[in-house]
This record gives sequence, structure tokens and C-alpha cells, in this order.
Amino acid sequence: MRLTAVAMGTLAAGALVLTGGVSGNTANATSAAAPAVAPAVAPAVVNCPSVSCRSLVSGLGEPVTSVVDASGNAYITYSNGDLRKVALATGATTTVARGLGNLRGVDLDGNGSAYVGDFDGNLRKVNLATGSQELLAGGLGPLHGIVHSAVGVTYATGGAGKLYEVRAGQPVRVVASGLGLSQGIALDGKGLAYTADMMTGRILQTDLTTGAVKSLAKEQYEPTSISVGSDGQVYFAVGSEVTRLNPVTGQAVEIATLRGLNSVFFKVDKSGDAYATDVVSGGGSLWKITGLVG
Repeated sequence: MRLTAVAMGTLAAGALVLTGGVSGNTANATSAAAPAVAPAVAPAVVNCPSVSCRSLVSGLGEPVTSVVDASGNAYITYSNGDLRKVALATGATTTVARGLGNLRGVDLDGNGSAYVGDFDGNLRKVNLATGSQELLAGGLGPLHGIVHSAVGVTYATGGAGKLYEVRAGQPVRVVASGLGLSQGIALDGKGLAYTADMMTGRILQTDLTTGAVKSLAKEQYEPTSISVGSDGQVYFAVGSEVTRLNPVTGQAVEIATLRGLNSVFFKVDKSGDAYATDVVSGGGSLWKITGLVG
């Protein structure tokens, strides 16, 4: 994969930026600097399976995406509306809830609840102990990426090209529009969100307060996932290729090729390890790649 990173300025004065309480505007990022070209560095080759890339559980069918909690459990969504829990140490699988719609993204709040989005535009909160569900918002258009922040706010993005902010007891706020189709969303904990537009290959940074959008990079393939590492760098995967993007300089470097995997979901956690799902190997497998982020 060859990725051309472009450092972009904030939106031009004529661009429409969405702030609290406003909806329906389109955020158009415009170039403000010459492309930042990363030095040529051969990416590491990580063989899967190997000591550093191992299958945690297989036979998962066709998982859509997953999230791993601090207790060694993975929560996996399926397009048939199932939310399943998998104990990674034993592979034991239980169904937390059914009938949740054509599921896509999922995230946890660390207090016993999951947040899931479906293709019909519904965002739900699910009690992981009982399976009971609560509809937080509906009619949002196809949802893909879901993330729950440390301060209890849920953000969602998807096929409608909008980034939504959902707070309990408040109207849904459209933070920004014109973001394209992003299957994932990641927060840096400092008020910025990152999304990856599959249609144009843009990696976008959005200010969650103002709705201002920057295009940090654009590439020729389809980025399917995005995450922020503990180092503050942005990571995304295209098939078996993993790229690191510096959000300040716009410099992008392909850091690894996961040989033997063709992942759809890929996420770097705060410890520097990564998780990936592969719907080809083993009828649906969840993999852990250790030490990917130094």
C-alpha cells in the first residue's frame, strides 16, 4: 500500500461547520500545506499465526466487529442482531442479547453496559448482565462506528457521513457532516475524533466542540478501521496492512504487514497490542497481535 499524507488546514471560511444544536451542514476540508512525505521504511512482516500473532478464538462465524474488556472478554456484534460474549481464555461463548437489529459497531462503558449501532440508524444501550436494552437514538442513518467516551458521551458515525453526539436525556447533536462512510471512530481523549472514509480514503480529524474538520491523509485503498494508540498516533488497517499516522505532521508510515490475515476489524489498545477479526481463517477468528506499537 502506498499512502500519500496531506497536511490540511482548518475549514475554509465558506465551508459549513456544524456546532451544537445545528444539523444538515457539510464539512469540506481544504488543503493548506504541501504533502508531508514519510521516509521510506520497510514495514515489519508479522506472520499469523506466530508468537506475536495468535488466534484467541475461532469458529465465530461472520463477526462484524468486537471490543475487548479489561477482564479478558470480547463482545462481538453480528448482522443477525446478536451481541455475543467470548471468554478469551477458554473460548466459551454466550449470547448477551438478541434482536438488536443489523448490528455494526460496539463499545463498552466499563460499568456493565455496551453501546451498539445498527444499519437502520438505531443506537442502543445493552445491559451486559441481563441483556435488557434501551433505545438511545433512532433515525440516524446507517451506523457503523460507535465509541463511548470517558465522560459518558457516545459518538457514532456511519453511511450518512455525519458524526453524532448522544448524551443521556438530551437531543442528538450532529457534530459534523460530510465525513463519508466510516466503519470506525476513535477518540484521543483531548477533544478530537478520528474517522476513516472508505469511499475516498480520507483520514479525518474532527474537533468535537466546534465541529471543525481536517483531512490528515488520503490513500488509494479503503481504510476499514481506525484507532488511537497510547502514543497519540493514529492507526488504521487496509486488509493486512497497518499504517501509523502522525496527526500533527500528517506523516504516514506503513508499519506492518500481517501476513496470513485479511482483517476487517482492527484496533490498537492502550497497551500497544492490537486485535483483529478475520472472517476467512477458521470461519471467523479473533486475533491478538502483541507489541505492534512500541
